[in-house]
Amino acid sequence: MNAAERSAKRRAELVLAAHELFVDKGYRSVVVADIAARAGASHGTFYNYFDNKRDILDAVIDHYFALIRDRVFGRAITGQRPTTLDEFCELVAHIVDRCYELVEDEPGMVNFILLEAATIDDRVAERSLRKLRVYGDEAATRIERGIELGYLDPALDPRFTGEILLSTLLAALLSAIRGGAEGLDQARVRAELVAFLRATLAP
Repeated sequence: MNAAERSAKRRAELVLAAHELFVDKGYRSVVVADIAARAGASHGTFYNYFDNKRDILDAVIDHYFALIRDRVFGRAITGQRPTTLDEFCELVAHIVDRCYELVEDEPGMVNFILLEAATIDDRVAERSLRKLRVYGDEAATRIERGIELGYLDPALDPRFTGEILLSTLLAALLSAIRGGAEGLDQARVRAELVAFLRATLAP
């Protein structure tokens, strides 16, 4: 392992340590010493990579969204090219299921990114929104393709519809966090979101 690889590994270890601590204790309860100790590093090493706790938070937010991309979108979407409304709705149903799996495996992380992070400061909220817009843009591209293939309503605005689709997935994550409150279990949420999209998007 060369120097650049060792440096990248150490930085990743610090980000992972901060990720775990922010989830376990909450951002405001964590200090730089906690992060360095969790990563097995010194204060000096921490400051070789980050200016302060707020600086590493940006890297943690990026880490969270990379996990979401891999766990929710990457596994469900890779190689999937719907050619009918049924296939499109089936893809969305798969994504909803992955949302529930993510919450089951990483409940603290999802709770942090959706509920706590945006309360830290405006920069965190803006960074999170920028990350979410990437998914909205990807959804818009899929909406455009569906319109071209004729299985989605040609009157739809792809960008606006992509944001609606993203909002439905955020709703699935929030429902998963609530753990079936008010009878909204995974099967019902999946069925109702798919029914809503089918009624909204059909030609």
